[in-house]
Amino acid sequence: MTETVPFYSTAIPLAFFIWGPVLVVVLFWAVGVWSNRQGVPRMLESDWDGYSVADVEKLFAIYGEDKRARYRNRVLPADVACAFTYAMIGALIVVGLSQRGQPWWVAALCGGGWLIGGLCDVAENFAVARLLDRYPQVNGGNVAFASTMTRLKLVLFAIGVVGALAAAYLVFKPLAG
Repeated sequence: MTETVPFYSTAIPLAFFIWGPVLVVVLFWAVGVWSNRQGVPRMLESDWDGYSVADVEKLFAIYGEDKRARYRNRVLPADVACAFTYAMIGALIVVGLSQRGQPWWVAALCGGGWLIGGLCDVAENFAVARLLDRYPQVNGGNVAFASTMTRLKLVLFAIGVVGALAAAYLVFKPLAG
């Protein structure tokens, strides 16, 4: 008996290219809501222009001891979990596209934004945690690293959104005819 070859690999189902990006957007939103419920607006982590030592000192002074503790112990762990999730989804997009016959460079362009952006987000969160742990002594090198990771994360996340849309187009295009 001749066995037919499946049109698509079953290792990463076709529906992943819809629910994976939806999960990323929902988690990104949920972490923002969680942060606001903790009374800690995430000013550093959404600054496209980066931030300086003076910005960090001013913000941490405004937060006060209680908000800094909530930021460190409640908000950052949730953000790390979200970052790891969207990094894994980016990696699965790369694998899923390559399994469906796309060249590696196309797969990397589609999923690489979230993969690398998620890792930059994790690095940023550890750097911000280090800043919180050492406050009121704010080191310029730590601030520069955290600021660079923030800018990279934001750019790569935006690229990842476009990449996820392109990936969905690439996997559903053959079904359209």
